[in-house]
Amino acid sequence: MASLRRPLRHLHLPSIHPHYIPYSLASRVQEHFRREHLDFKDISSSPTAPSHQPLPPPPPPTLISFTPAPIYTLGRRQTAPLTPTELARLTAPLRIRAPLRAGGSGSGASGSRREDGDPTRAPVTVPPSVLHSPRGGLTTYHGPGQVVLWPVLDLKSALHRQFTVKCYARLLEDTTIATLAAVFGLEAFTTGDPGPASAPSEEDVVVVDGAEEEEEMAKIAALGVHLRRHVTSLGTALNLTTPPPTVTDETVSPWARIVACGLEGRGVTSVAGEVGLKRADALLRKFQAPRATLGLFLEADVAGMREELVAGYWAEELSGRIGAQGVEEVGGEEAVELMERLVRDDGTAEEKGYLERVREEVWLT
Repeated sequence: MASLRRPLRHLHLPSIHPHYIPYSLASRVQEHFRREHLDFKDISSSPTAPSHQPLPPPPPPTLISFTPAPIYTLGRRQTAPLTPTELARLTAPLRIRAPLRAGGSGSGASGSRREDGDPTRAPVTVPPSVLHSPRGGLTTYHGPGQVVLWPVLDLKSALHRQFTVKCYARLLEDTTIATLAAVFGLEAFTTGDPGPASAPSEEDVVVVDGAEEEEEMAKIAALGVHLRRHVTSLGTALNLTTPPPTVTDETVSPWARIVACGLEGRGVTSVAGEVGLKRADALLRKFQAPRATLGLFLEADVAGMREELVAGYWAEELSGRIGAQGVEEVGGEEAVELMERLVRDDGTAEEKGYLERVREEVWLT
């Protein structure tokens, strides 16, 4: 089966402050690649398929990475509907600062400096969205300061190692832990049970080993998995520069509005919160993996490429762990063109507006 191996295809969907990709648009991309796998399974298992026609090649495993506009997702354990008060609290405007820069420059570092008219450095105020997600668990947050990593692959494919549901959940955890250790020197581990093999994985935690007492552990990443006929969706969200738990102002910190994933007494941390932003970016500068995705940031501005670089390392780590033949980076323009095709007929105003702004103001000017 080794001859069938294919590279892991990696698309990093652009989010460049203040233009963050709508979660719904990233979900469209995910469903596009998931449909490739499901269609192939239909064709290859159909009893009416013409025997004289060769089957199309199976689709490769794919990783979608992105940083979405602010959103709270409710897991399958969130059975009670939100009250009007709870919904109003979650959707109240959230102040999103520009990406933190090493050395303290920019609004994200201290919040005390004006941006001198530069729209890419000015904070924005955005009401978060709220939606139900097919993953296990309760409520969690996704948004600026995170990188979200969604692998789409067939757990039973011959193109790579095969996994049970529980082993796949552990694979995502181990990939995240290895990335934190290799790139940032952070020791992390998991707690809790990834969930029964017969059901979508429950929300789990990756925590920084910064204290002996369990109640002092802090959540640095979230896991949520959904399967359809062994084809995966959703994945991992890793906190890079999200606000620390010491920030209790709900207009600034999304975590202040919820008990993340229902884990009472456990804080939420980030890479920058654990190692410091300057050291984190210095470590990222040493990371020299091939990059063919965004390609428009000044290389000196690590803040612009932080999420992409971490996603690139995570992709390479995942590729090795599933036995894929390396990583194939999909170019940024190709990713944008795919999104434009997906929204052409029934895209929302938010999705189309985001793509127009990426094209006209940021992407290919």
